[in-house]
Amino acid sequence: MAAPRPPRVVPGEASESDSEPELLVETSGEPPGAGLKVPGEASETDEEEEQQRPKTPPVLAEEPAAVWGGGPSLLQQRLWEGTGRLRGAVGSALRHSYGSAARSLGGLGGALGRAQVTAAAAAHCLRLARRDLRAVADTIDIVTACHLLPDIRGQL
Repeated sequence: MAAPRPPRVVPGEASESDSEPELLVETSGEPPGAGLKVPGEASETDEEEEQQRPKTPPVLAEEPAAVWGGGPSLLQQRLWEGTGRLRGAVGSALRHSYGSAARSLGGLGGALGRAQVTAAAAAHCLRLARRDLRAVADTIDIVTACHLLPDIRGQL
């Protein structure tokens, strides 16, 4: 039985899994393709990229109306119309929500006012009842303390 052959890796091809070792074919002690520039290939360092890219000043974008000398473009008109509709919708939603909140608070304010009036009336009634009970208690104390009246307890 023959010994299993290690998988052959073509230079420049990625391994199919992380566990598969990459085999490099060496020529003259340098890895294959070292120092070669392939058109369209990404640079390996930022320095290479800076050397290859020409330095150009940034171009400032101008409004299309300023460039062509005409009125606002169709895109600008549509954006303005959309912005107007959006502002109207947001304003309407805010008016609706604030209006409903104000009505709710107004209703709660009325209910709170009625509850306060009812609580004040109940407190007044309790004060009157307490005063009447004290008057009855004083009358009972006077009657029980008086020795001039006949004793009716024993006759019942």
